Amino acid sequence: MSSVQEVDAAHPGARDYSRLATTEFRRERMASLTALVVGVGALGNEVAKYLALLGARKIWLLDRDRVEASNLTRSVLFCFPDIQEHLRAGTPKAEVAARRVREINPDVSATAFVGEVGDLGLGILRRADLIFCCVDNEAARAVLSRACLRLGKLLVDGGLGLINYSGGLVSIFPGADGPCYVCRKGQTRRRELLQELFGTEDPCWVKEKRQEERGIVPTTPLMASIIGALQVEVGLRRFFSAVPGTEGTSYRLVLNPVPELQVIEFSRSPNCPLHEPEDRISGLETLKQGCSQEITPRLLFEQVSLSSYLTLDWPLTVGACCRSCGYSWRPFLRRARMRHESCPGCGSVDIAETSTLSEIESGSPWQDYTLAELGFPRSQIHQLVVRSQDGSRPHYVEIGDSFEEGQAIKLCS
Repeated sequence: MSSVQEVDAAHPGARDYSRLATTEFRRERMASLTALVVGVGALGNEVAKYLALLGARKIWLLDRDRVEASNLTRSVLFCFPDIQEHLRAGTPKAEVAARRVREINPDVSATAFVGEVGDLGLGILRRADLIFCCVDNEAARAVLSRACLRLGKLLVDGGLGLINYSGGLVSIFPGADGPCYVCRKGQTRRRELLQELFGTEDPCWVKEKRQEERGIVPTTPLMASIIGALQVEVGLRRFFSAVPGTEGTSYRLVLNPVPELQVIEFSRSPNCPLHEPEDRISGLETLKQGCSQEITPRLLFEQVSLSSYLTLDWPLTVGACCRSCGYSWRPFLRRARMRHESCPGCGSVDIAETSTLSEIESGSPWQDYTLAELGFPRSQIHQLVVRSQDGSRPHYVEIGDSFEEGQAIKLCS
């Protein structure tokens, strides 16, 4: 018996993993795995359930939404006796799912992150071994895919069929040297998607929510379970194989009207704009003293170089005005998120952006705001561009914000 198995056997309530001992998912592998599940709807429920049964060491769950009655016919983790209390209270999905994961397997540490993909700091993403994407919109997929690309993380994306609810797709994106989600789009859709990310169009989730409200996007627990199982199976096998590669792989499964499984290999698109070499994060410096609530851009400039500036991953709205009531305020929100905000004064959605930021220069009036006040995520990896006589070079700094494992963590207000 391995030392890992001995420790588990001595742990009160520990599971017997002997039936997994000769599989790819044996205990010594799963006991050291930290998996991030992004999106805890029907598909994310299944992925989290399977990871819990296999005994992953840590499962981190990210979702912005609250549990609703319509989830109960499709989401196994939300089906338990006192769920009605959570429905009335509007408990976040991630929080409920984390609780259920711990109940399924006490050996697993489950942490809930409540927020959007863009609210999760790259420093948290960097600490995960494997990322499962279970969201139902393209914009979030693109943001997550780009982050995994920059960090060199394996991303396993899953989706249920929008037209045929008896189908689904699982895609593996290998990381730094491989394709990203945007690579798979045609030129027109790629341009539209980038416009959505930069906040110049309605984000995909708004469009898809409208479709869902019109009854155009049906989903079933049957395909969620099948696609979730496939996602975990191929994702873990790829991760444990440690096979270096630059090709992506998709598995397209349809069960009706004619059962069919297609395996598709795909490469990086030479026309995708998200593969700039300077965007790849390397030579990372971690600031262990101070946190986002204390550190300012000025302190980063003093730490790294006064001849530098701070670049933002996505444009930030720092000034807005309501056309209806005239109220003005500083949102400090990503432009893509600003698209679905309302006026804090009167609730109108007729809002004009009066000021945006894409970088902060040394000497800028914004340099004395804390990183938290500016709307940066906790544990973010910040990119500073250092100027010198030989040109410019990126310098990456991670803010060492800590979080308590096994708790519910609210990422945004």
